[in-house]
Amino acid sequence: MNRLEFPLDLAFRYHVTHGPNFEEELKATGLAYTYYEISDTEGVLTLPIRDPNRYNKLLKIQSLKILNSSIVMNQLGTISRDTSNGVVAKEEIGANFLQNNSNIPITGKGVLVAVIDSGIDYLHEDFIYPDKTSKIEYIWDQTIDGKPPKGYKIGTEYSREDINKAIQANDKNLTKDETGHGTMISGICSSLGNLNKQYSGVAPDSELIIVKLKKIDKNYDSTFLEAGIRYAYEKSIELNKPIVINLSLGSNSLIGATSNVLGEEPAFTRGVCIVSAVGNEGNTQTHSMGKVNFIGQQKDVELEIFEDESLLEINIWINKPDKISAAVIAPSGEQSKFIKVSSYNEVSGLFDLEATWYVITYVYPTEYSGQEQITVLLKNATKGIWKIRLKGEYITNGTYNAYLPNRATINPGTKFRDSTSAYTINYPSTYGDVISAGAYNLVENSIWPPSSRGPTINGLSRPDIVAPGVNIISTYPGNNYATLTGTSASGAYLAGSVALYLQYALVDNYYPLKGFTNMIRTYIHGGARRNSEIIYPNDIYGYGFLDIRGAFDQLK
Repeated sequence: MNRLEFPLDLAFRYHVTHGPNFEEELKATGLAYTYYEISDTEGVLTLPIRDPNRYNKLLKIQSLKILNSSIVMNQLGTISRDTSNGVVAKEEIGANFLQNNSNIPITGKGVLVAVIDSGIDYLHEDFIYPDKTSKIEYIWDQTIDGKPPKGYKIGTEYSREDINKAIQANDKNLTKDETGHGTMISGICSSLGNLNKQYSGVAPDSELIIVKLKKIDKNYDSTFLEAGIRYAYEKSIELNKPIVINLSLGSNSLIGATSNVLGEEPAFTRGVCIVSAVGNEGNTQTHSMGKVNFIGQQKDVELEIFEDESLLEINIWINKPDKISAAVIAPSGEQSKFIKVSSYNEVSGLFDLEATWYVITYVYPTEYSGQEQITVLLKNATKGIWKIRLKGEYITNGTYNAYLPNRATINPGTKFRDSTSAYTINYPSTYGDVISAGAYNLVENSIWPPSSRGPTINGLSRPDIVAPGVNIISTYPGNNYATLTGTSASGAYLAGSVALYLQYALVDNYYPLKGFTNMIRTYIHGGARRNSEIIYPNDIYGYGFLDIRGAFDQLK
């Protein structure tokens, strides 16, 4: 195949962090590229697939610090405008008891909640104090060119003063939440309940840091999410307030990632806690796993495509230190060739009968976790049964985990023929330093079937707990309410609960040395409600149902 004939729209995106002189060194490689700067030290690098040596050329750049995949992210909740079957779960998670405590009302006062999502309707009455000022400290809209935050090169930052002026003028054009998802997450965490007290948030007196995420090709992207995490962390330092950072997006595509852009800093910084939704892939047939038992053995991973996919990416993670090579077999029976696993290797070509381009890449070992990662990219994947043939090259255990993109981004009939719900925890809940939430149905008191199951492929116990996540009523743009279903809703309940904890422990100074993530996790685990007929922790419910009142009891 002539590489110049390869589809021009096929490219790999990378999240890079770097030192000085990066772009000069990048130009010297001779690679065709586009680079989108987020800050002086971070950006999104896009490289066409045409050059098979691109990865090895990048690794020779001295100023390059981190080179990770930059992946599509998905909002982990579905919105309905119908509130007739909606529920509010503050009583069930123990928040009402703490808020209404006559001795020490615990409402999140003095604590920041960061929501990194689609933005917020800052004119919603539930985010405005009686004196007509906003409970939002800052908004960083990454999508609008203007005055970016200090240290960044994209977007526009709005201060509370800017937001207050917009409120006074009823100016709707500062920034907009087009999907409503970020507004709903913010409401579950922090709504004042001005329009309906019943719908106030878990931590109504907390204040908000909002990041509206930039998209690439109409999709949310992990690099901008990571930048949002750093921004929120920096704001907590600037304002000298504890913060819970809520992550309500997820992805199947970076399952092997174990640490965020801040490294271990949040876990070892008092008053900083990251909360993440585990994902909605528990029953979506987007995960398959198996074992290659010995060197030379071949196993097929079968993929059914019911309707043509314009672009489909499959990621396969191999238990370390094993090495497995892969080939793709098209529905016509045509097969790509095997190539040996190395630090980076690639094979690409065209299946003539299907007119489907393919690229298979190997990275061994990955920076994320030390595992081998195989990525199979199919351009114009046609209807039929596709196979990924795996062959053992070096085997100690032989376990592999294969993932399609999240169900929300692929056609309904695209699925693994032999799927399992285990190991479906989404990135970034795979991070070791986050506290993660699955979703249960409050009305039925049972797990919500799509809630992703643990553990992670790196052996972390997930989810930490489950929280209500079905038909949750919350704020919606335009002074409205709607219902949200998904683990993003349950994650928001957990984030609001952590804000209550941070107020009591740090702001009120009752337990000033107990404000670290792993301590908070332990109290959340210990306080969870449990069913006597179920063994905990487990891969579905974690340590049980969220009960922040129970977590406070653990402090005694």
